[in-house]
Amino acid sequence: MERPRTRRRALHALGTGLVAALAGCLDGGGSEETTSTETTRTTSRGTGAGIDERETATPPGEPALSPTGAWPRPRFDAANTAANPDGAGLRDGEQYWRLDAGTAAVLADGTLYNTYRRGQDRTDLTRRDPATMAVSSRTALVDYGVDGPPVVGDGRAYVSTFDEVICLAAERDAVLWRGPKMDGIQCPPALTDGVVYVNSGGFERTPAHLRAFDAADGAERWRYDTAAESKGTPAVAAGTVYVAARDGLHAVDAESGERVFRQPAVSEPWSTPVAAHGAVYAFGGDENESLVAVDTASGDIRWRTALPRMGNAPPVADASHLYVGTESGVAALDPEDGSVAARLGGGGTPAALAGDIVYAADRGTLRALDREGSGELWSHETERVQVTDVLSQSIHGVTPVDGGVYVHAADGFHGIGPTR
Repeated sequence: MERPRTRRRALHALGTGLVAALAGCLDGGGSEETTSTETTRTTSRGTGAGIDERETATPPGEPALSPTGAWPRPRFDAANTAANPDGAGLRDGEQYWRLDAGTAAVLADGTLYNTYRRGQDRTDLTRRDPATMAVSSRTALVDYGVDGPPVVGDGRAYVSTFDEVICLAAERDAVLWRGPKMDGIQCPPALTDGVVYVNSGGFERTPAHLRAFDAADGAERWRYDTAAESKGTPAVAAGTVYVAARDGLHAVDAESGERVFRQPAVSEPWSTPVAAHGAVYAFGGDENESLVAVDTASGDIRWRTALPRMGNAPPVADASHLYVGTESGVAALDPEDGSVAARLGGGGTPAALAGDIVYAADRGTLRALDREGSGELWSHETERVQVTDVLSQSIHGVTPVDGGVYVHAADGFHGIGPTR
């Protein structure tokens, strides 16, 4: 089955890989037989610059990280906020190791989960030691790619492919259920309150639709036909499921599967909605790439804003602000009216927030920014890799926990810890 791999190559060729990655929708991998020596650079404000040489090799990595806490979903929670304000971000950081260890990760109950492509033969779910990336167990999934990192909760891990969801035991090598076939899945599912919500953008004779499955046994609870192209991960908040489609933002009752409203101002099918502050944020799909705030109670537009070079990656949202990238660096937006409340500096696109640290992906560089206004605290530059005629400088995933940050980039899987 070649379709998923071809689709992802096309995404990179079109330059949309960073947007899809920050929405949690890219897969990837490598071969654990590959070994090479490379150079990376980590700089920390106030401590000068230094060169760290690390080796891309089979895990485990050394020295070991000391991570705690959790990041169980690609964008942390079912609302897609990509923010853990109760966590502790790194105010200084350096690379501990860089390994050939698979794709972007999630972490729950002391285990790190990601997928790994073993040559052209198969994609595995791997369960790893978050300190070193050593594999504790793996489960074979499919002989093609998957839709981004797994989603973990209640002792189970869920991985979506182009045409099905696979439910696995979180702590052991076992597939608990899979299916049904529903061509057109492009992003990971949403998981909350014992229900898995899967969005299918449609393919050939399969119309676009959203389905709800019982997380325990995979039984279908309901199906909602969006009837328009829709690609992103659903957002779930306060009993409502939100998906962005070509014809608008669809709000669906999480219990019944009935439509609550459709807001046509959102028309970007690749937009991953973010629910926070009594609103849902998604990109309008117009030429100005405007961010639209839709009131969750009424379905009306609260505001819309278009900032220079904001792009259309989903924003990061904490209790008080939205964080987006602009030509003047990362900006914090006021959720009341979309105005710029503060500028954090740095550059790139916000990917995650932990505690008071906003992590931004700036092509191949990770930047750690103080959300309280102290600017850039440190940065980590990954290798710049030439891939055919496209310069791949992308960071595909950022997973912050207390005591560490995991970065999946074009040159491998990086473990970053506090400066020693």
